[in-house]
This record gives sequence, C-alpha cells and structure tokens, in this order.
Amino acid sequence: MRKETKKANTSRAMNTYGAGLEANTLAMLDSTGAKDNRDANEDRLQYLEAVRAASLVPEHGIPPTNKMYQAMFRILRFGRTLELVAASFHLLTQLHQRYPWVYISDGKHELDIVDEAWSPFNFGSDFDSGEKEISVRSSLFQELIQNMNKGVDESEESDLKILGNMFLFKYLVHVLKLDFTPRNQVFEETMNWSLLKESSLNLLLASRRVNFKLLMKDCISTMCTPFDADGKSISLVELHKGMLSAMKELLVMIIELDASKKKADIEGITNRGDGVRTPALEIIVDELTYDEYLLSNFLQVFDDPKWKLEIVLQYLTKYIPKPSVRTRRSNTPQGEDLKTLNGILKTFSNGTNAKNITKKIGPVVVQILIGHGFLAQLTISNTNEGESITEICNSVIAALTNLKRVDQKIEILPFGKEVLFTAEMVLKTKA
Repeated sequence: MRKETKKANTSRAMNTYGAGLEANTLAMLDSTGAKDNRDANEDRLQYLEAVRAASLVPEHGIPPTNKMYQAMFRILRFGRTLELVAASFHLLTQLHQRYPWVYISDGKHELDIVDEAWSPFNFGSDFDSGEKEISVRSSLFQELIQNMNKGVDESEESDLKILGNMFLFKYLVHVLKLDFTPRNQVFEETMNWSLLKESSLNLLLASRRVNFKLLMKDCISTMCTPFDADGKSISLVELHKGMLSAMKELLVMIIELDASKKKADIEGITNRGDGVRTPALEIIVDELTYDEYLLSNFLQVFDDPKWKLEIVLQYLTKYIPKPSVRTRRSNTPQGEDLKTLNGILKTFSNGTNAKNITKKIGPVVVQILIGHGFLAQLTISNTNEGESITEICNSVIAALTNLKRVDQKIEILPFGKEVLFTAEMVLKTKA
C-alpha cells in the first residue's frame, strides 16, 4: 500500500475536506444508541466502509481526523461482534500504513513527526474523561499480555472478549512498531537519544504502572504456552499465530530499545530522568536458566536470529571459566573470544571445560544451546570477526562429538543429531 508522507497529506489538523468527512461519517454513529444491537452494528460497519472509501480507495485519499480514529478505535475495543472488531482492526492498520505519523524524510536522515497525531495510548495524568477511557493506559497493556494465556473456546460468548483482546494487542504492537522503527533507525545514524526517549514504546515501559520484569516473564510464558488447535477454526488458529508474532515483535523491539539506550549511556547522552532497569536479555536468560522445557520451547518459537544468538551466548558465557592470565597453552577463550559463537564452542575442545560446563547445566541444555546458536548463526550473513561458516561447522561437530567422549552415558538428542547433520551438509557444500 502506497504511503502518503507529505505533510499536507499526513497532517491531522482540521481542514475543509477533513471536517466535511468527519461530519458526514460520524453522523452514522450518532443515532446508534437509540437502535437495537443489529441496526447499531450495521451502522458501525457502514461507518468503517465510508472511512475506507474516502481514505484508502482513492489515489489521493482524505486522512481521517483524530475524532474519526477515536471512533474506529472505540469499535475495536468495544465492538459487540467479531466482524466489527476484525473490520476495525484491518482498517486501522491499513490507515496507519497509508498515513504514517512518524517517518523518515525522503533522501534524508531526518525524522518527520506529525504534530498532534492521534494515538491509542494515554501516557498522561490520571485525569479521566470519555476520551481517556477509550485510550489504553500502560497498566491495561500489561493486563492484555497477562490475559493472552487464557484458553479459547469458540462456543462461549465470553470468548468474544478474549478474541477481541488478541486483535487489540496485535493492533497496539503494530502502532508501537510503526512509531519505534523509524525512530531507532534515525537514532543509529544520528545518536539523537530524544527520538527514542519520546517513542511510545519507551513511554510505555517507563510508566510506573508497568512492572517490567513481570511483563517480560508474561511475554515468555505466553510464547511458550502450548496451543491446542484441535477443534478450533482456521481463522482462530491464524489469529493465535498472529498474536504470537506480535508478541515476538514486541520482545525484539524492547531488546533493541535496550541496546540503543546502552549506546546512548556509553555516549553520555542520557540522564537520571531516563531511568534504569534490568535489560530484557538479562531477564530472558535468567528465566530460561534451569528450565529445559521453557528453554527449548522459547528458542523454537523465538525466531530472530540476531537476538537468539545473543541469548545463547549470554547463557553459555555464565558457565565458561575465565582465566585471569592468558597463557600460550590455554584452551579457554579469553573475554573477546566469548563474544562469538565459535569462541565459545572452542571451550568444549577442552575435556575438562566441557565436563564442568555439562555438569553445571546438563547435557540436554548444552545441546539445545549449541544447536540453536549454530542455526541462528547460519542465518546471519556476516559472521563475527570474519569467522567462516566452515570453521563454525567444524567447531559445532567437535563440541557435540566431545560430549560423548567426556561421558559415554550422554545421549545425543534427535535435535543434536539434526544439528550435526546440518553442519556436515554445509561442509560438503563448501568443499
């Protein structure tokens, strides 16, 4: 879908066309309170279609006003049928793609932000009004994540709320991503921390109403909770997949925000007002430690190769001995070596190190970490410090093979065998 990013098109300020569109479309909703549910729902659907016809269908559409966005969001939050909720969700996401409120100027490394753009979030005071009740506060966002683990039974009327919450969560993450991505991109180029400081994601996480550590735990738990697709409709299964995808996107954004903030801290461009919290990656590693089931499920579901590899590296680094003095005959990688997968894998070439690490975290966890780290590395085009894929494949094979040499009782998991097979096949193609 083509984006309209000229200020004349993206401005949410009232203009003649916007005022006329607002008056004509909102008039469809004015009388819904006096009608029965069926007629009121038809009016809401007609309103959504009218907005689509005016703002999306024409080549030069009219951007909705803030009041129109608010009305659409009200339908998404409080719609009484799944058709209404789904229709408002799809319309809102398409409108944000067409009329972005934050975007990078063409041919420039500058960020354009539309003044007084509408947002579904409320990061302001506790003052309540009709508008504020529709907007999502930080505490409600955390509640949404906590409620994602609830089971879904399409035969019960209460499930409309559960399904509606899934649509709402997907939409809110969509908004956060459209706001965060261009800001983070420009930050990487300009090191202007204020761009990220003012992002919706940072404002959300900085709220005192959000328990960040609990939020991270809920994200992990939701991603790892099994979903029984038997007896469920195809649309419900797809909706659940979409919710999980949004959860992973949220997790990646939080990790990237932490990484950018760390860069800003190093440059000395943050202050006390920016706050301090435990990095998301550290919380994730702590949650996965000592839980084989959670670790295996999370690494299967979480498919971002860059950050999956970083999780594996941080997990293994905690258990690798770090000698205080480098010796010529030392088989233990030094600090810099432990920043790469190949450096960590070389640790397992030493029988004593391999035995000690395996004893601490178990042979199953070792194989899970090595395997997922290797598969993540394969998908990253540029390996660290010029290390070749061939060298990494050899190190993976040597590490897993050495586990059996250290302890004959250790069984190589089916997953471990798949990793070995993959490494061997890669070596054959490189030969």
